[in-house]
Amino acid sequence: MSTLDPRDAAEKAGILSEKQPLDMNEELSHLGDEVSYRNQDFGNHETSAKYAAPSEYSDVTAFTAATAGPYRDAAEPYHDDVVPSYRVSNETTRSENDEFEDAPEGDDDLTAYHDAPSRKSRKHAPSSRKSGNSRRPRSERNANGGGAHAYHDNLGRHDEDGDDVEHDYRMDHGVPIEMPHTAAQAANHNVVQRPQDTTYFDPQYHDAQDEEVESFPAFFHHPVGEYGDYNIFSRLYLEIRQFASLMITLQGLLIVMFLAYGRYMNPMRKKPPKARTDLEYERRITGERLSERMEYYAEYWGYKCEEHEIVTAGGWILKAYRISDPRRGNRRGYPVVLQHGILCTSLFFFTAEERSLGFWLVDQGFDVWATNIRSNYGAGHVKYNRWDPRFWAWGVHELADDLVDVVNYVVDASGYRQVAYVGHSQGTGSMFLSLATGYHPELGYKLSSFTALGPAVYPGPSLSRLPFKVMRMFHSRHAWSLLFGVRDFMPPLSIVRAIVPSYYFGHIAYVMFGYLFDFNDHNWVNRQKPKVFRAAAVTTSAELLYFYMASFVYRGCIFDPTIKTPWFPRSFPPLTVVYGTTDYLVLGKPLVDRLLQYERNVEIVHILELQGYEHMDMVFGCDAYKVVFPKIKDTIVRTMDIEDGPVDVL
Repeated sequence: MSTLDPRDAAEKAGILSEKQPLDMNEELSHLGDEVSYRNQDFGNHETSAKYAAPSEYSDVTAFTAATAGPYRDAAEPYHDDVVPSYRVSNETTRSENDEFEDAPEGDDDLTAYHDAPSRKSRKHAPSSRKSGNSRRPRSERNANGGGAHAYHDNLGRHDEDGDDVEHDYRMDHGVPIEMPHTAAQAANHNVVQRPQDTTYFDPQYHDAQDEEVESFPAFFHHPVGEYGDYNIFSRLYLEIRQFASLMITLQGLLIVMFLAYGRYMNPMRKKPPKARTDLEYERRITGERLSERMEYYAEYWGYKCEEHEIVTAGGWILKAYRISDPRRGNRRGYPVVLQHGILCTSLFFFTAEERSLGFWLVDQGFDVWATNIRSNYGAGHVKYNRWDPRFWAWGVHELADDLVDVVNYVVDASGYRQVAYVGHSQGTGSMFLSLATGYHPELGYKLSSFTALGPAVYPGPSLSRLPFKVMRMFHSRHAWSLLFGVRDFMPPLSIVRAIVPSYYFGHIAYVMFGYLFDFNDHNWVNRQKPKVFRAAAVTTSAELLYFYMASFVYRGCIFDPTIKTPWFPRSFPPLTVVYGTTDYLVLGKPLVDRLLQYERNVEIVHILELQGYEHMDMVFGCDAYKVVFPKIKDTIVRTMDIEDGPVDVL
């Protein structure tokens, strides 16, 4: 008796009705000889970008087949919720000087800042392609003389029927801040209040000022603890300290659990109204079991999952998972890297069934790579064991170093010269840091775009509440290590995960995280909560949490927000920022203000301000697949080099 694939069964039952057949030539008709887009409503700010297909291909089907990356399988195409509105032009072919900035030709210093009016493209630094028209002077393309500038496109959101739906937007320095209508906004007709900006600058910090040369770079250095080799006596002393830390943190965990359930069961607590979009979808029974394995969810929903190991320059062995659609055979699309946030794994992007961001991108024809940080899925090291404090001696700066190796690995494995990067929370903060001037700015040449979901650059007011207020009191690394140890953070969490059944652990983690990070579930599908938090609430480095409490929250930013000199060089990739108005963990609005005011080297594709969205809603929100995901796809398609394709891949 044959087994029916769950996705096929769901399609036959009409559950996946939002995916309607669409001819592939119609789907890709936007990628003709040249794609140009222009915002017609913004006066002097007329910014365009051109993407040309090779002239030897007569139609879109031939071109996508030759580049081994069709956005849709011709046999089983699906209809998109949002179809980008482009205007096709036949003027010139794409130039290497289009809408990008970098150092002048012949200058090997990628970290230097230049004002030369004519520069090579940032797309591929050592490119041998023919160059076209030179870049327009700054005064012509940005009347404000500073600040970020945008790829302009016609505003407007498309509903499932393809009709335009008006939504609000706001203009800052020529860049539209899009505010699409959300289900949370529809459920709560009151004005959604934005969280207050809570920063903790030192008294000597004043308003933004011009930076002196000796104070560069703009980010704060945070050296991690140094540990030597261990003998039998030092190892015994280490284990005694770790046991004492375990007992202390266990009591703290019990206190937090008591407070969390008090908040959860409080009948007087005011909750936002539940957002509803599809009652039939919310009431369905999928038959999934709670698992921590990427392979399980991929196979359950009919996808192929490959495990890869990435060895970094520091010797850490990271786990990465490549998700693809087996119905497409060996044809791979454009590579997209997904990077999770703190206390999560790559499974974060795959626990919302077929509406998961990872699966959704695979359905759009992309080659999806879900990567992990140093502590996830039994990650190892070429030299250190997991009991060794040196295995756990890393913070966000070290995670930023790892991203260079991650991107290089995906580039080599896929055969493309560039990849698209999508990060959430910490996955955005580490990439912003990696791309900063003075760190790894050359990484920007290998990224076609960077989408930041809930960017963790500025802390939110949740980090000024209990228990973080107590944690911030331990400024000394020695005092911090006595309380939280020198290995994994909160060892009792790993013990509880190991002994408590999956469903109950998922519920406990949901209640505790809701208290710690002050979020609600009004925008989520109820059955997904235990599954999401079974995959989350994983162990991480105590040194990483020390960085957040002693540096990030105390200073109020990953970078130095008091300087006017741009944080990012001209190799920075095109950027999309997505943030919620009720995100109390991190603040997106200060980052947007900084980008628009000082970061003139950053090309902005989209800025999405989501009314009523919290920190995790841009991935798990009940309407995220209609409001957020299409903008991610639009960012990737709009900025990718359509002449780029897999080469020399075995």
